Amino acid sequence: MTDIFSDILGHEHAREGLIHAIKNDRLHHALLFSGPSGIGKSMIARSMIQAMLCENSTREQLQKCMKCRNCHRIASNIHPDVIEIDEPTATIKIETIRDLQKKLIYPPYEAARRFVIIQDVHKMQDAAANCLLKTLEEPEPHTTFILITSQIQRLLPTIVSRCQLVRFAPFSMDEISQFLVRRGMTEDDADQISALSGGSIGTALELSSSEYEKEVTSTFEEMLSPSSSLDAFLTASGLKGKKSMAEHLLTLMLMFVRDMLVLKTDPNHPIILKHYRPQMMSRLSRTTEKDLQRAAGIIQEVHESFQGNVNELVAWERLMIGLHGVIF
Repeated sequence: MTDIFSDILGHEHAREGLIHAIKNDRLHHALLFSGPSGIGKSMIARSMIQAMLCENSTREQLQKCMKCRNCHRIASNIHPDVIEIDEPTATIKIETIRDLQKKLIYPPYEAARRFVIIQDVHKMQDAAANCLLKTLEEPEPHTTFILITSQIQRLLPTIVSRCQLVRFAPFSMDEISQFLVRRGMTEDDADQISALSGGSIGTALELSSSEYEKEVTSTFEEMLSPSSSLDAFLTASGLKGKKSMAEHLLTLMLMFVRDMLVLKTDPNHPIILKHYRPQMMSRLSRTTEKDLQRAAGIIQEVHESFQGNVNELVAWERLMIGLHGVIF
């Protein structure tokens, strides 16, 4: 089977399903690409559209030649029959969907089929979602929708039911780590970034090329250093204002504790945060499996609290004091 997605990492099941649907003229009028951010959903959407509009492609011999006018225009986001909604704001308003509907009244400009990509479709306000639903319920025969989301639970069930769902799984930490090593990164750094990435290649690349990762690492190492309960309180105070880092800091801390649990059972067992093995080993004699399990529970509780309207200082204090005497 021709693979028009050969330049995209992973997602073999989704790729094969889309190619099969195109070749058999059974592509649904509305596709819902669901999965974490930064794992290639938009890349696959554009590759699929290029193959369907490429001047040198046929249904029997799909390709994206990357040489014809259509391939270049799609890559540059200027093809008149490819409409993309990618709102930089926190919501997609009803006016945006109404403007889209006005465009869909007319037939495609050049191609036999028009494509509409809506990024972060979960950002639609209720009015916008209901407006889009009417369009999906009465599909225009020459238009294919590709709705892209990382938060499918926020979508109206009626919208989900009108679409063919294409699920995209996050990458494993091993896959991301190997990807980063192939790009020249050391194994220790690659393992740490893969632990922070949440299964997203995009996030891993962003972390690997920014100062943010260095700041997260240095802050995490400060969190590991308190020598007394007073130091733990002072560290918590210093963490106030770093709520934006909470997700990554707590992920690292949970990995650290889980690695200690592994080493408690087998000191020679492979772990994720290999760089911190000496620090973990030095702490093992001062803690028990029960203590480590309790520490993991505290980290998870604090992580959940950051998902809502949390008193940031109280949350950091809960973490640092709760872990003092266990891993510090």
